[in-house]
Amino acid sequence: MARVRFKKVRGADDAMASIKDRITRAVRGTTTEAARVVVKEGRRDITSAPGNWGTRWPASLRADTEVNQSRGVVTVYSTIPYFKIFEYGGKIKGKPLLWIPLGFASDARNVMARDYPGGLFRVDRTGKAPLLLSRSTGEPKYFGKESVDIPQKFHIRETCRSVGRRVKDIYYRVYRSLKG
Repeated sequence: MARVRFKKVRGADDAMASIKDRITRAVRGTTTEAARVVVKEGRRDITSAPGNWGTRWPASLRADTEVNQSRGVVTVYSTIPYFKIFEYGGKIKGKPLLWIPLGFASDARNVMARDYPGGLFRVDRTGKAPLLLSRSTGEPKYFGKESVDIPQKFHIRETCRSVGRRVKDIYYRVYRSLKG
């Protein structure tokens, strides 16, 4: 049987504290970089999705970071409450109907039916969707549907997984760039 003895080396505590500090800084840098990349690629995904997303939708994508010594967490979210329907897809139901602006009714675009200036009146058509027409001109502005199916448009979860697969490389790059 062999015995192994260790003798405390002078300065070892300081060296270990320095390494621990460097690791903590590397985790913080990695977490910050991963959050930045997720938001950048996520915003690119939103702008490339089919539809007219403008600047509000990509700008709504945010990431918060939380770091404690050897663990970093990135929380990705949107400031738009109904963002998830475009990430997951799903069905939106009317109460009792959804009023959707007709393509040629440019003055009804981005205006809720209840807020349409001048008011609207309803026309029920047999076998077809009901219409809301302008009180002043009599032109159709909206059609009613009980529900609409929204396909998945965004791929933020896949973006997070993709960045997650690269975290090891990001960590090594950040760690090497730090001075001990």
